[in-house]
Amino acid sequence: MKNIGIEKNKIRKEIASLKKKYSPDELQSFSDEVLSTLEITGAFQDARTIFIYNSLSDEVQTIDFIKKWKDKKNFYLPVVVKDDIVFRAYNSSTEFRQSSFNILEPIGTDFTDFKKIDLIIIPGVAFDRKMNRLGRGKGYYDRFLNKVSAPKIGICFDFQLLDKIPAESTDIKMDYIVSENELIWK
Repeated sequence: MKNIGIEKNKIRKEIASLKKKYSPDELQSFSDEVLSTLEITGAFQDARTIFIYNSLSDEVQTIDFIKKWKDKKNFYLPVVVKDDIVFRAYNSSTEFRQSSFNILEPIGTDFTDFKKIDLIIIPGVAFDRKMNRLGRGKGYYDRFLNKVSAPKIGICFDFQLLDKIPAESTDIKMDYIVSENELIWK
């Protein structure tokens, strides 16, 4: 267990270093490519109720994508509450609060009817071709994803898609992974 934690932290540092090699404009361009691939998938096309994230500056940028599709899809964004995440609706009148993680989180009512979720779009520090996801280390998504059965799509930049990352039994696998140049599914 301890060695897996050390391996995971090593990968987190390596990916953070790689991200710094790209300008914000380059990351935005990569993001556009990732999201162009995502939006042509059947999983996205068929989904009405989508859980997605409000991106940090070093993640696949989602806000313009959400705005583009907000009239056709119902989007919900995560909010950290103690040691968990909950999701709240996003629409043109949503008000936001800045979190301690520097993320804009929606103010509103928690969405709890998990059977109505059609798709979950998930960030990660790294993914592998065996559908594993490496997060930032707090376990928020793994604890949440354990409660839902909707398809899970991990989105990332090409340099975040590795052949193999260490995984534990508590790490939830993705159903799809999308990067600029790859679409992987179970």
